[in-house]
Amino acid sequence: MKRVMRELKESDLSLVIEIENRAFTHPWPAQAFEDLNSQYFRILELDGKIAGYIIYHVILDEAIILNFAIDPSLHGKGHGDFLLRETLRELRTFGCSMFYLDVRQSNSAAIGLYQKYGFSALGFRKNYYSDPEEDALVMGLVHSPEL
Repeated sequence: MKRVMRELKESDLSLVIEIENRAFTHPWPAQAFEDLNSQYFRILELDGKIAGYIIYHVILDEAIILNFAIDPSLHGKGHGDFLLRETLRELRTFGCSMFYLDVRQSNSAAIGLYQKYGFSALGFRKNYYSDPEEDALVMGLVHSPEL
């Protein structure tokens, strides 16, 4: 199986939105994806087929991961690990040394993945998520170790 991380193409949007809708109980609306700058949007391809995506924003030396999903039918196979690792490597080449994200407090698989790469809990955002209502765990990584 060949994994490739690449920039978003406009033709990818409909498949990305399908993954978003399968992956989350309260997905982003399609318009949110259409308004994003593709410079900060990476796609994971498996053997030429879209399997996931990660969206981030860069401000000086800080990167904020805004959205990250792997097609639920492909969970547990290391694809999220690959996409996060490659994204962090790429962001380091852009000069980023601080990384932040929000994650559902109950999403132990995602939290475990982030902790694997050195993210730690910084605090909470009360009732940040809906469907169901839940706090977000704010996580950060500063001056991360080499991957």
